[in-house]
Amino acid sequence: MSKQGSIPDNKEQESLHHSSKFDHEGGGHLTGRLAGDVTALASDGRGVVKTKEQVFFAKGVVPGERVAFKPDLASKPASALDVKVLRRSEYRAVHPCRHAKECQASVWGIVSYDRQLIEKQDLVIRVMRGVVDPAAVKEIVPSPLPWGYRNRVSLQISAKPRGGYDLGYASGARDSAIVGISSCHLASDTISEATKRVAECIAGDRTLPREAVPYRLSLFETTAGAGGLAVYKGRPKETDVQLFLEFALSFELAGGIWAANGNQAGLVGERGMFWRTKESRSMQVEWLGHKLDVHPASFAQINNGSAQFILQHLFGRRHEFHSAKVWDLYGGYGALGFALALEGAKLCVVEQNSWSENTFKKLQELNPLVEAQFIKGDVARLLSKSQFQLGKDDLVILDPSRSGCHPEVLEAIVKAKTRRVLYLSCNPARLARDLKILAASAYQAKEVLPVDFFPQTPEIEVLALVEKC
Repeated sequence: MSKQGSIPDNKEQESLHHSSKFDHEGGGHLTGRLAGDVTALASDGRGVVKTKEQVFFAKGVVPGERVAFKPDLASKPASALDVKVLRRSEYRAVHPCRHAKECQASVWGIVSYDRQLIEKQDLVIRVMRGVVDPAAVKEIVPSPLPWGYRNRVSLQISAKPRGGYDLGYASGARDSAIVGISSCHLASDTISEATKRVAECIAGDRTLPREAVPYRLSLFETTAGAGGLAVYKGRPKETDVQLFLEFALSFELAGGIWAANGNQAGLVGERGMFWRTKESRSMQVEWLGHKLDVHPASFAQINNGSAQFILQHLFGRRHEFHSAKVWDLYGGYGALGFALALEGAKLCVVEQNSWSENTFKKLQELNPLVEAQFIKGDVARLLSKSQFQLGKDDLVILDPSRSGCHPEVLEAIVKAKTRRVLYLSCNPARLARDLKILAASAYQAKEVLPVDFFPQTPEIEVLALVEKC
């Protein structure tokens, strides 16, 4: 959910804005108040408010509402401040979480789920405009569970001014403050109950020194119940980590708890150190009916139901996409590649995170007739080497991070004249950017399928089938 709190993508802004001029006070604030209609939701979670003169972006509003507000042109894009609802929308819902007004984790929880799906469908079409034919965008696939779908949450820990600690989500994308929570309606019952126990244990604790407390705590599902991963910035003292792991016994996490050191962003690197209690277990995910253990520092989809839809969708079309060689780039443990590779095919899973390899080996056991290989390394660097060059008839799967594909990866696809590419993206704006690059070399997106992996948020997963014309 990292995009919440950011501004809408430039391409999206262009499709929403109407240019105009105002006489305004110094500082960018217009004189008086304006009234406008909420016509859509933007990719940063805010509502799009249209007046006769201009478009503004407002928090806490729902499509179909009429609102009054104080306009602010100093912000980019223009914002609506001090918003008052003049006419409520039929699509407004009661948010179930008592932390909803402060917490950024589920900003669309005030919108009925049916309307959320409409807004996400329109958002994908808007962002893809000029790159993808709107007719190629398929009907959005809803999440099997609108609430309680997350099998993993990543929470921050912050010291309270008068002692004790808060557990919660960041209050904004660039804000170091957090909103303390007691449970999470986005999470499964198992994870939500674990969140509550942890929050209660640390809330009034005055025994743990600050240096012993991790920056972030991830809670995830294991075969035994909830497990945890505590992440420290930099290199903590071994004694501090052990102190926290001993204190964590009070959390009563049936799956145990791990600890690791990460970078300044809290990301765990392979060269860092790991600690674990003897009860510590791996995350558990599903692959086409099979349960898999995944290292807690590896990537795994947080919505099991929606992830299974994607796998079943690809598995059902594997004969259509048949290729003697399949490349699963940014592949994790190879979930997508194994779903598409037919018996006798070669599968190359390229992944920078070596912690994914053990799960890959389990999938290899489940698919013994696929000649599978796990290749550890940076995708762009590996594709620049002759032994890893793509072929024209190879099937390429792309599943990069939110930042999208490295330009050299797209260049390698173009150079090889690879005929078919399947691109799974959690960032439609970056997907549109990469599709535009491929379009310059006669590639066309034949299908774009939005799948709602992240209900109650503006985030969305998109699967695109791209073919060489």
